[in-house]
Amino acid sequence: CLSGTGSDGGSVCPTAGLCLNCWSLQELVSRDAGNYLILVEKILGKAKEVQEKCDYDLVTPLALLFYYAVLYAPHFPPGSDLLLKAASVYHSFLTWPVPYCHIFRELL
Repeated sequence: CLSGTGSDGGSVCPTAGLCLNCWSLQELVSRDAGNYLILVEKILGKAKEVQEKCDYDLVTPLALLFYYAVLYAPHFPPGSDLLLKAASVYHSFLTWPVPYCHIFRELL
């Protein structure tokens, strides 16, 4: 579902695609609680990619996907370092221009 979040220019309406991705992800992860942790990992990977490419169009949708994945996750295992990884990934977005830095300041 995250594969459609690229900026390849082929999508006529990227917002509709992102909405479908969000819905699809919610459906998939709700079937098994462990899927939320996998989803968080995948979103973090995509966020690193977006940061490297400076792809401003995907910053907000990925932040929202991450936010809701963490909120809906029933638990994080005691030894999990996912939230620490997320903090390190998203902390670097604070240097991005407004409004992107504000999005991640609220997220953190």
